[in-house]
Amino acid sequence: MKRTMVFFLTAIFLFSVLSGCSSNSQSSPNTEQAVEESADTADSEKDNVVLGVVLIDMTNQFFVDMIEGGDRAAEDYGCEVIWKSADGNFDSQISLIESFIEQGVDCILVDPLDSEGLRPVIEKASEAGIPTITMAGQVDIDTNYSTVYNDQENTRIIAEMTAKLVGEEGKTALLYGNKGNLVSDLRQAGYYEGMDKYPNITVIEQPTNWDAPTGMKVTQDLLAANPDLKAIHCVSGPVTLAVYQAVKTAGREDILITSYDGNADELAAVADGQFYSTILTGAKKTGYWNVQIALQLANGARPEDHIFNMDTHLVMTQENIDGFSELGIENTESISLITPDEAMERVENYQKELYVSDLLD
Repeated sequence: MKRTMVFFLTAIFLFSVLSGCSSNSQSSPNTEQAVEESADTADSEKDNVVLGVVLIDMTNQFFVDMIEGGDRAAEDYGCEVIWKSADGNFDSQISLIESFIEQGVDCILVDPLDSEGLRPVIEKASEAGIPTITMAGQVDIDTNYSTVYNDQENTRIIAEMTAKLVGEEGKTALLYGNKGNLVSDLRQAGYYEGMDKYPNITVIEQPTNWDAPTGMKVTQDLLAANPDLKAIHCVSGPVTLAVYQAVKTAGREDILITSYDGNADELAAVADGQFYSTILTGAKKTGYWNVQIALQLANGARPEDHIFNMDTHLVMTQENIDGFSELGIENTESISLITPDEAMERVENYQKELYVSDLLD
């Protein structure tokens, strides 16, 4: 696998300038240009491009919003997207990918429960001439590409921020998705990277399988067993909302809660002080962006670098943003700080931010 190269759409940064949002990110090459310039040759534009997408499930609000964004891209670019749910079952992911191979779709996208476990079926797709995208996953095969966020570094900063806010001692909890999912693994690794600097903090971790009811039950058990718990970080926004309900029911709203995803309900929770912060990825934007990349692969582009990163933002109230630098966290140049209102503006304008009129020219 080639070393990771970060690709951002130029439109992202143009929108940032026009909206006046605070950002420390440096502009990188346009994703469209990065894909097209790296291809030796590209087939002429196909008619009726069909993309097959296998999601972990289609009930989690992040995935519901992602589908909406992906369908918007399909409408903008005139392709068809077929969405399938694995319902949290790894064997179902394999079967659904095999079905897409048999249908002869033009590109397959999957949010893997276990990236390496999918290697044989990804190889099968490659042999059939079908490029693949492991969203939040990585498989070292020439025709497979990965779409990810700056997960580990973002979560490292969240962990250090949490450590400072709880006085650099005591118990914190990390609720992750599941082992083998690249997003979950990177966010988990980042949390420990940050917390390792604070030996007087004990981290208690539990899986949630990206499921809100599971997250609520895990939190109830954590609170019962650890009445001195000071903070909870959850790697999935919809799950964090369930976590907060468990915390509120237990009368433990003193617990510092941080999240990751940035859906509308999370942004409201940050604005209301229920969450200290979240990371804005933007589910609708993620769906739109992945369809854009898949379309280019379906039309013959084969970039040298196999990993694409989408920009993210740390969302906090203006008061917390103003106090962020005083926490003394090192190496925060990569993080963009924005308010919930600024984040919501980005959530609502993802199509304007990403749309490229000549994407397939």
